[in-house]
Amino acid sequence: MIASITLWLMVWAGMYSDISAFQGERLLEGPLGFAMALRPVLPILAAVGCLMILVKSGRIALSFTQGPVLAISAYGLIGMFFFFLSPEPFVSLYWGCLFLSTVFVVWTLVNQEGPEQQARVLMAINVILVSVIVLFYFTGPLWPILMGTPNPRLYRLPFGFGLQNANGVGRFAGVLALVALSRVRHRELFLKVPWLALLAVSLVSLALSESRTAILGFAAGSLLIVLANRKYSWLVLGIPGIFYYLYNAWFVWRFKGSYETAFVLTGREATWRRVLTISLKSPLTGHGFHADRLIFEGEHVHMSYLHSLIQSGILGALFFAAAIFGLWWILVRNRVLQRLASIEGEPNFLMTESVAIVGFMTVRSFFESTAAFYGVDLLLLMPAMAYIQVWNRRNPLS
Repeated sequence: MIASITLWLMVWAGMYSDISAFQGERLLEGPLGFAMALRPVLPILAAVGCLMILVKSGRIALSFTQGPVLAISAYGLIGMFFFFLSPEPFVSLYWGCLFLSTVFVVWTLVNQEGPEQQARVLMAINVILVSVIVLFYFTGPLWPILMGTPNPRLYRLPFGFGLQNANGVGRFAGVLALVALSRVRHRELFLKVPWLALLAVSLVSLALSESRTAILGFAAGSLLIVLANRKYSWLVLGIPGIFYYLYNAWFVWRFKGSYETAFVLTGREATWRRVLTISLKSPLTGHGFHADRLIFEGEHVHMSYLHSLIQSGILGALFFAAAIFGLWWILVRNRVLQRLASIEGEPNFLMTESVAIVGFMTVRSFFESTAAFYGVDLLLLMPAMAYIQVWNRRNPLS
């Protein structure tokens, strides 16, 4: 279990870094300098560690390799294979390795003894990290905004980890709000109260982020939690109030009540047209990972399926779409949403949160590049994907 925790933290440690940040001289500056110097390659080193685990244990369960995980792996392999078509092949290869390292680490850990327990550990790490990040933002850069300071919509991470825009903050807050909304169903008051506090903090943080995609994702995920667990009273009591609060954050505070600006795509449609034009020049192969940033001088695609298309061509984009919608096929085929209310204890919470996170990410995938590259969305989605696949294999529809 310690190995699983260490390897998944290594995958997270590469976040907000880049191979250009690697400085060999820092390797000799003591433990902290050594760790910071290796940050850009820690996810790849985690994948190497997983390879050693597989060789040592000789355990490869092919069941988890099927379905969405197989599809998203195929997408990553195709995108990485054509790295030489990138304007900067080495950069493309690096980002392809990061993406596949994330998938490979989850795949390896869940294929060890106790796959469901391994998936639980990964999800627990994610919840802890997201909680710490949201609390940092809430008590740090968001608190002055709550007190009336103008919102810069760009916030600095601690310890020199980089900058985060408001949409990124909203994503963390939205995911934590979904987990907290699920966990407030605890019957014991001493367990309910901390999650109520986290729910309040995350909802305030989500509102202050004024992120439309995060708010839409939270709306979809929270409805899944309510309907799947048959908490219909919540539709009358809590959900309308929450939605009204978030409506104000999105429509009133950010866009000053203007329908003309609240529903525009902030330039995304122009970017999407450019992506299609470039993609049609190499429709079968794509241009390798990180293609949008390299070709469009740092501009982001902001749409998962077009992002996968420009990186890995039509075949890769089909595999990526199959991974996302394959999760929904598993849920529908096994009637998970109908069965969820009858599941007891911790499995209910974990499956509820996994379904809510998948709903959150699916909604965002049409307006953000969710899970199409190495990033926070991928790290949040993969353990949920793993838990859904493992649980459904262990609890087939009879």
